[in-house]
Amino acid sequence: MLLLRHINVALTAVVAAFGSALFIALSYFYRRRQWSPVAQYCPIKEEDEDAGKRQVLVLGLDGAGKSSMLQGLTPGQPPAEAHGCGPTRGFNFMSLSVPRRATQLHFLEIGGGENLRGYWSEYLRRTHVLVYVVDSSDRRRLPLAKAELHRLLRVEPRLPVVVLGNKQDMPGAVGVPELHEALSLGSVSEERRLYLLASQLRNDSSSSSQHGLQALQDLLLQLV
Repeated sequence: MLLLRHINVALTAVVAAFGSALFIALSYFYRRRQWSPVAQYCPIKEEDEDAGKRQVLVLGLDGAGKSSMLQGLTPGQPPAEAHGCGPTRGFNFMSLSVPRRATQLHFLEIGGGENLRGYWSEYLRRTHVLVYVVDSSDRRRLPLAKAELHRLLRVEPRLPVVVLGNKQDMPGAVGVPELHEALSLGSVSEERRLYLLASQLRNDSSSSSQHGLQALQDLLLQLV
């Protein structure tokens, strides 16, 4: 009986060792590849600089109007109607060519939902400029927008930042001076290149709307 017990223990050990070896071999030969936004959005390389490619990260709380802003910057796209773009639940990528500067602006927008904000800071080192979009008409969430913005500012002290006070055409929207105060932009170090621009939710053909988008594009080209 004792001999059979020893044989059973020995067989169990052999089977366990064989199973572990088989699992390791299969894992080596059949590695699973998972799509990762981090892998797809490559770090800045010297050859990208030479090619005139510049990466712009677009962040902001959900509903701030990030997608509408990008749509307004895209040539040939129809005007973005109020509340016409659904919330970005993941990632949105857009490339904009600027022939007069021989430059390509690659925009990466990350959704502003609570479950995605924790990943924002991981993309800061992979970009040339941060565009932070704020809903000027959502007074209730301005403190949250301020907290998230300053959290990002602490991560990358040297990254140029453009704060876009969006939805200026909405009822109850705060003006640029009040928005500057609400976001505590005066407390940001003077060494930081930080700019506050105003924009409208409705990217129509009006002169004020087009001027706002053109001002954003011109500023981005100066910063990159």
